[in-house]
Amino acid sequence: MFIYPDLIDEFREFEAAGLVISPWLAGVNGNGRFDASIFEMLDEGIRSFAIRSWTEWERLHVLNDLPSPEKLPRTAMYEIVASTAVLMAHERTGGLEVDELLAAEALEKTVAFAQQHGFSKLLQLYMIATSWENQNAIAYYGSIPEREFLLGNWHRPWVDYDLGEELLFGTLLGNYRIDIIDGHRFVALTDEGRESLRLGHDILEKSGYLAQRLRMLRISQLSRFTDYEQLSAEIWPDSAELRREFLDWSGIEPGMRVLELGCANGVFTFAGGLAERVGPTGHIIGIDPSAGMIERAWQQQRSRGVDWAEFRQARAEELPFDNGMFDAAIGVGFLHFTDLEMAAREMRRVTKPGGIVASFHPLKSSILNEPAMREWFSPILELKGDHQALSRDFTLFPGQAPQAFKAAELLDLVVDERRLTTIFQDPDKVIRHFMYGVGWLQEELSTLPWKAREDIIETVRKRGKEIGSKYPPEKLVSYFPMQMLKGTVPKALTPLAPNLDP
Repeated sequence: MFIYPDLIDEFREFEAAGLVISPWLAGVNGNGRFDASIFEMLDEGIRSFAIRSWTEWERLHVLNDLPSPEKLPRTAMYEIVASTAVLMAHERTGGLEVDELLAAEALEKTVAFAQQHGFSKLLQLYMIATSWENQNAIAYYGSIPEREFLLGNWHRPWVDYDLGEELLFGTLLGNYRIDIIDGHRFVALTDEGRESLRLGHDILEKSGYLAQRLRMLRISQLSRFTDYEQLSAEIWPDSAELRREFLDWSGIEPGMRVLELGCANGVFTFAGGLAERVGPTGHIIGIDPSAGMIERAWQQQRSRGVDWAEFRQARAEELPFDNGMFDAAIGVGFLHFTDLEMAAREMRRVTKPGGIVASFHPLKSSILNEPAMREWFSPILELKGDHQALSRDFTLFPGQAPQAFKAAELLDLVVDERRLTTIFQDPDKVIRHFMYGVGWLQEELSTLPWKAREDIIETVRKRGKEIGSKYPPEKLVSYFPMQMLKGTVPKALTPLAPNLDP
């Protein structure tokens, strides 16, 4: 069996360079990612670089004595460049449209990585990641019709090229076999293929690749979640009141300079009263990782004429602000999507001595213990292979956030809890809000092949309609536990340095 090398550190460096191998973005279809002129530009650049770089030494380093697939170097580089270009477009605009400048920048990034680490390393990373996508799908379904495999329809719908060479190479390695059933050809895994999948999964998990995959998928969905505020108000009818309670509880006062983390489309900034509370003598900077949400927040700012609020795309773990720049760092419904310790450390760093750091976030819920909920979401719960009531999602256990605040050296911690009324009476809205918006139950779905994930979500949507006719309306109202947490930055300690960890 062909064994891929342990490239955990290289995967981490690959991610740090801003590169990806597959975009994992909802809405990508088979119509191609670029227009003809951009494709030709990339093809010419990739062809030229691959010819110079795919030397005999590099080939032996990757494949040993195995025959070299003719298109592998160009295909690998194209997929990395194309995926990275789409990701960059999405991060910067919230959309998927790639122009020539973005395409050229993605190519430049990929070439720089290959020059620094070796073209062979680039190809090995591609081979591990794409083999995992292929093998994971086959393992899930048992086998895949050969035509569907070649087109990537079930597991890689974003590719705009044929996967035939990958199938031939995987068969040569002993990982795939072709089964003929009733005259139809199916791709299946061999025992060697299952072991290859296990080894590849271990590398991708330890390197953080799979966590990045889940994070990218969530952010991409949230960017296109245009009716976030409307659905939130319908499904969480007391959310506005709770945001107001949190604002009062947090200690934000007029004239403060406030950093709002996870601002989304400005729901807490404007409807939640933060901008009104700070007033024109203060200032708000809202951040969010979703470009689409940031654009909608700016639209609200312009329509309301609130010139003391501004918005930037940024992550809580890497805040682009100086030490002690804000009187307070605060956010609603964001902390559970972050690396807790990094986010808490950054919030403390950018807040002045004596300033406020506060968060309002959901906790792990036992809602799935309720008969209607368990019956409704059972297709997803069964993916875990057990019957635990707590979903493996982003939400937090009660002690997690306070511990992160303590680790960030925040003082005078205060914790309070609330209940968030949740209406599960409209299946279409519930699925859109939870599955494509706030990311509930996404960890259970995260490693499923693309088609399987979409099929299960659709199954759950249909089950919701059956549940609605089976249970009375009051059985479809539940309560999520919520936690308010705040602390103060010490006055006597030197502000923390920026977090430079990868």
